Amino acid sequence: MNELQVFNELHKFINGLGPMEFTLAQKSLTLGYKPIKFGGKRPKFATLYGDKSYSCLILHVDPGNQESIKGKMIQEEVQQLLCFDIKELRSFKLKKHEVYIPFEVIDSKEKLELVKKVVRAQHEIFK
Repeated sequence: MNELQVFNELHKFINGLGPMEFTLAQKSLTLGYKPIKFGGKRPKFATLYGDKSYSCLILHVDPGNQESIKGKMIQEEVQQLLCFDIKELRSFKLKKHEVYIPFEVIDSKEKLELVKKVVRAQHEIFK
């Protein structure tokens, strides 16, 4: 699977999780997703970054709590599941409350399905 296919598949999947508002950045292919729930919107749940320097899915597992290490713990689980090390693939500063999944590690339908399970599980916790 190429990175554009992965981006497209994840976009369709995240939109299918339920009512979702998404925003498109003006100068890059970046989509941010906020679940919509009766009574208002939730904080951002996920971001698809199409920029070459990022090119990944970011799950905001504990939005608003930058001291949380929840994202770091889930990051380690995801890295073991998909067999990669984010520090070897990306040089930007990682936030402890977010999970980063580079598109290039999602190179098969099986890995895409594993990522979808992780996203679905986080979405269930999030809502």
